[in-house]
Amino acid sequence: MTFEKKIIQESNPYKREINKQKPVRNVYWGEVISIDDPTEGGRIKVRIPELDTKTPNDNLPDCYPLIPKFFHVYPQVGEVVRIILEDTVTPQRSRFWVGSVISQLQKINFDGVYTSQSTTNIGFTTPERAISEFPNARGVFPKINEIALIGRNNTDMILKDREVQIRAGKHERDNVLELNKTNPATMILTFEDVTGNTQTRSTSILLSDKIALISHDGIPKFRASEIDQEERERIINNAHPMVRGDFLVEILEVFRNAIINHIHPYPRLPSNQSGIIVDLENINLEILKQNNILIN
Repeated sequence: MTFEKKIIQESNPYKREINKQKPVRNVYWGEVISIDDPTEGGRIKVRIPELDTKTPNDNLPDCYPLIPKFFHVYPQVGEVVRIILEDTVTPQRSRFWVGSVISQLQKINFDGVYTSQSTTNIGFTTPERAISEFPNARGVFPKINEIALIGRNNTDMILKDREVQIRAGKHERDNVLELNKTNPATMILTFEDVTGNTQTRSTSILLSDKIALISHDGIPKFRASEIDQEERERIINNAHPMVRGDFLVEILEVFRNAIINHIHPYPRLPSNQSGIIVDLENINLEILKQNNILIN
């Protein structure tokens, strides 16, 4: 295996011999030892088995991020990253990392040293069964032809064919192989053909147990940033429920009919208990409130 080699293979461009040039290797695999960086610049410590056998953790050189800062991702301690050496002659300097190395999607939360390379030619273990072999996991992860940004713990954003999905809670709690069909928080944006493919329509659908539409100038006011679970509970308990528009129209129609058509037998006497008045008395105004969609 590659990990059994103890030296760097290199070539000297000034001393080339036909058919005797040694290959240059400047890409390695290494275990993440630390991600602590006082500058928060993305520097990490990585142990490369072939090169750092005698180097204590504290003396490992810094590895610098190869991914631009516009894309924020850090490996976890114990995971594997790829290391690119800028200069193979001095492998302790100018190391650049790319990762984490994740073997299969079901291990997106963490994939350790012994399993992360199972789908490579230097793997220590064999890969697990593919996600597609688990029927209940269908839909948890993006399809091969889709583009996606996948979070470590139960979140993602998938760019489908003329559709974008943003999801939290996509699989059951603590079971990455079971699609959550009950209460995932999902935003679906689509642009599709309608009316015999002669017109287009855009739709935005938001699905969740609780939905809050909050204005900074609304009443009551809520925090504008760092909305943690405590603040979410305050919103849920203090914001105003939305009104069901169709029910509101039906109830207003009953009120209008009662006002226009009710009859008094004589002046100053109550109106007749006709069907219109009975309908008015039987209205349950609570049905107007949608308690799971909130505004301020």
